Amino acid sequence: MNVSASLCFLLLGLALATPSCGFKKSAAPSQADAAAAQSGEKAPAAARKETLLVRVRPLLRGVIERRLEATANVDSLNVVDVIPERAEPVVEIFVEEGDRVKAGQELARLRSEQVDLSRRDAEVRLAETKLGTLQAQRDFERNQRLWQEGGNTPRLIAEQVLETSRQAWDSAKAAEAGAQVTLDRAAWDLTRCTLRSPIAGIVTLRDLSLGDMATVGQRAFQIADLSRPKLIFYRPQRELVSLMGGQPVTATSEALPGISIPGLIERIAPVVDANTGTIKVVAGLNPGELVLPTGILMRLTVVLERREQALLVPKEALLYEGGGAYVFVLREGHARRILIVPGFEDAKHLEAAAETALSEGE
Repeated sequence: MNVSASLCFLLLGLALATPSCGFKKSAAPSQADAAAAQSGEKAPAAARKETLLVRVRPLLRGVIERRLEATANVDSLNVVDVIPERAEPVVEIFVEEGDRVKAGQELARLRSEQVDLSRRDAEVRLAETKLGTLQAQRDFERNQRLWQEGGNTPRLIAEQVLETSRQAWDSAKAAEAGAQVTLDRAAWDLTRCTLRSPIAGIVTLRDLSLGDMATVGQRAFQIADLSRPKLIFYRPQRELVSLMGGQPVTATSEALPGISIPGLIERIAPVVDANTGTIKVVAGLNPGELVLPTGILMRLTVVLERREQALLVPKEALLYEGGGAYVFVLREGHARRILIVPGFEDAKHLEAAAETALSEGE
């Protein structure tokens, strides 16, 4: 077999061995050059040219969204510090950090014997004043009857006696009211010996221990309502026209793999921070039964706009050159380079806007 026949068989074998899909360079030129070097002949130009094989797919329409991404820490706008109002030793603690509590539920109890004695003493004083009031009322009513029975004849009692009994009754009623106030204050002091949760939520902090002396003005517990966690983030003012209340939000976190939490934008600040040029956005999440700890970092995605029938170009088919994106289209057996007029994009696709010279199915 001569050299030319050997070279033809070699090229044919390489062509058959080349994969039918994907981007790969043929090794034929280097082998052809080696065969030509052994024979002393120059390899043909066609043998030295690299062969580039491609895979094609039709353009399809689908859904694509314009999204905004941000990060924020979970926060609760309903966080309450429970502060003792009396300086008394702690005798009982009913909850621990992480416990769910209802509004009004007891958290801890302070020593209350002294306050209870004051309340009981106030009850006795009130009972005494009530008896005095009743006696003063009877004296006044008796004197009033005696005064009225006299008619035009000389009165049975002097007018001064009647007025004195009236004043005594008024004084007795005032004393009774004062005793009632004293009793109410003592009862109120007794209630302050029990620390209660003002809201429903979760105990996030407990700063008291059994036997500690509660300090007036110093936090004993912290209660946070985590049923509606919030995400507070800031966006450039140029996005003000794109953001609005009620837009859906999806939040994820590395600490919660595989979990996606829905939510909505609740409000957008009506003012722009003059120092940073940003606007404050508050989004509310709906975690269901899941409890999101305050402070956990979340990545949130806001869907600004959605298109159902967008012409989607796979990003792996794009070539970038001179600041533009191009794609090759198979037309009449030839590859034509087309400039993409970009629309929305996501991780896998770029939307070809209506101005792009592309059609569905190409």
